[in-house]
Amino acid sequence: MERKGLVSIIVCSYNHGKYIKECLDSIKLQTYKNIQLIIADDASKDNSVKNFEDWIRENNYSVEKNFHEKNTGLATILNECIELVKGEFVKVIAADDFLHPEAIENCITELNRLGDEYGMVFTNTYFVNEKSDITDDLADYDILGNIDKDLFRKELIKNNRIAALTVLMRKEALKKTGEYQSDLLIEDYFRWLKINALYYIAYIPRKLAYYRIHTSNISSLKKERIERETLMLKMMFDKEGIVRSEINSKMQNYYLTGQKISSDFLQAYNNYPYHIKRLNFALKNNIPIRFYKLINKII
Repeated sequence: MERKGLVSIIVCSYNHGKYIKECLDSIKLQTYKNIQLIIADDASKDNSVKNFEDWIRENNYSVEKNFHEKNTGLATILNECIELVKGEFVKVIAADDFLHPEAIENCITELNRLGDEYGMVFTNTYFVNEKSDITDDLADYDILGNIDKDLFRKELIKNNRIAALTVLMRKEALKKTGEYQSDLLIEDYFRWLKINALYYIAYIPRKLAYYRIHTSNISSLKKERIERETLMLKMMFDKEGIVRSEINSKMQNYYLTGQKISSDFLQAYNNYPYHIKRLNFALKNNIPIRFYKLINKII
């Protein structure tokens, strides 16, 4: 049975050993003390587990542990950690990020003030480098988040407007929206969209977290996958044609440039209520591009 007011914080590491102390210290220093700490490591190749154990011993802090000997991926280890959750609220944070001392207190206060129709809250965040120096902002979350609650629901379908490390969810909202999925790179965005469909999402215009920017770049292959996953989620959640122009334009470009489109992706477009009928027909029936272009000239 969950404990009223308890916040379960899940800290996940994969080769984040050198940042673990800073992350855990930031949790210990929270002004809100009703916290269950769950730590997880997905078979890191560095000293993550040792640094976790050293911190626990040095701080005599109560912790639930989930350490993998074999790498399974973030979704699997998160789903296991969620089974350990005893709190009314849940926060997930990567071990290379860290929190402002008042982060949890501010988020709990806001969710309690707004009531049960709000399933989660997020905040603004600092961006820091590998030495924890604050760097230039990469996004203006005040513009993206500090708007009318119903307008935000629509804006979230256009793009992910939420920094994951800043989020605090009600456990009820997390459970209602299912397990984390291992086949998605942008599972966080999927989670926000599912919660967005059932609850309102609150925003606090304060920088209450520190998001670490690493020097490594995302591969072009990964960028392409993220783009396609984002487009598929938009098809799934756009019930009002909010992003119909973007979806149809990108689908037509994929088709006309001969890019491979998976059966799941084709099905998502077929189910999208604002698809272009002739394009959908061409995709489903492998119509040669020259015939499709001819039809477009006639219509």
